[in-house]
Amino acid sequence: MRTFGSLLLLFFAAACATPARLVETRDDHVKSLAVVASALAQADVVVLGEQHDSDPVHRTHQELLRALHGERPNLVIAMEMFERDVQNVLLQYLNGLIDEQTFLAKSRPWPNYQADYRPVIEFAKEHSLVVLAANAPRPLATKVSKQGLASVRGEVDVARETTSPEDEYWDAFVTTMGTHGGMLGEDAMKRFYAAQCLKDDTMAESIVDYLKERKDKGDRPLVVLICGQFHSDYRRGTVARIQSRLPQADIRVLSSEAVDDLAAGLYTSKRTVGDYVVVVQKEPEPEPSTLREQLRTGVMPKTHPKLPAASSTVATPIAASPDADASEGDTEGLRPALGLMPDYAAQTEGVTVAEVREGGGAEKAGIEAGDVIVELAGKPVKSMEEYVELLGTLKIGKLVPVRVRRGDAEVEVQVRVSARSR
Repeated sequence: MRTFGSLLLLFFAAACATPARLVETRDDHVKSLAVVASALAQADVVVLGEQHDSDPVHRTHQELLRALHGERPNLVIAMEMFERDVQNVLLQYLNGLIDEQTFLAKSRPWPNYQADYRPVIEFAKEHSLVVLAANAPRPLATKVSKQGLASVRGEVDVARETTSPEDEYWDAFVTTMGTHGGMLGEDAMKRFYAAQCLKDDTMAESIVDYLKERKDKGDRPLVVLICGQFHSDYRRGTVARIQSRLPQADIRVLSSEAVDDLAAGLYTSKRTVGDYVVVVQKEPEPEPSTLREQLRTGVMPKTHPKLPAASSTVATPIAASPDADASEGDTEGLRPALGLMPDYAAQTEGVTVAEVREGGGAEKAGIEAGDVIVELAGKPVKSMEEYVELLGTLKIGKLVPVRVRRGDAEVEVQVRVSARSR
């Protein structure tokens, strides 16, 4: 556990719009956004590792992006949230050749695009910045998770070379998967890991290819990569793969963490998690209402806009071990769970629920056997890969939105995340 140091009370005293602290891990001192931007602007690549569901983290990253552009106008943005096969569509929109409706229809934006990523794209459009659709297309990653890397060899929209060594990143991946690994089997586990590495290698290659192209033209842009923090924490994942392709590159990494008491000046990650940690206050949880109540009353909660998503698949078992309730402060050795078991053989789009644990989060929210999970934490669930990846990011003890289809009705409920042993 690290302390923020003596600058805590001086930082962001008047910055109520962004409830966050930027902490430099080298000395554990809070630094102003301007100071951080000035330091980061000297780099070749800045990686903003985000918590996908954290508004304060998104806002802080957007402010930092603006400050970095002020320091380095030849800034380029790379994004996990857009995939290589929509690069031309993205460039067409940025250059005003198509309207926003056409862009959204063709680019498969994430469900939280409007609130969290549209400001980035519109900023790039306003300032004529290049945005790299850096990630591997999800259908191809899903194909790897089912058939292995050989199944996508030669595809132009994935990295020319990709590896999946069983190193520290593998260990972290296995930990995140928890007991899912035992249910999937060793071969399937390695395929899921290979799919993860494919994304990392593809994002890395997209960035390095662009930097080399610009270098050949006598230019040195600053690339800012926006991605989930698992792809960048501890300089693993995408960061390691950029470094391996471009050993001399100066890469700076920002992690993120939500805490119970922002004013207490604490963060829990190891210093090696990144060069800075964006520390934010945990957001208040919404009052839960059950699926039964919503179906009975016809009152539906606010939902994410329905946007085109990648095509799908699925039906492999996930965790077979029982899960137990746990507070957020008592989670060592535990992994997130929803208190349900999927139907292993179901062929529906989404994850069909086979059974729910008595007294668990899913049952308390009103989820029943036969319901189909179509979104988790605001993101589409269409494959085993997507479900497992999202489940591993959830915080034990926190309420999480789960969109469920029952018959012709589709409802979003709040499920308390419980825990299972690793």
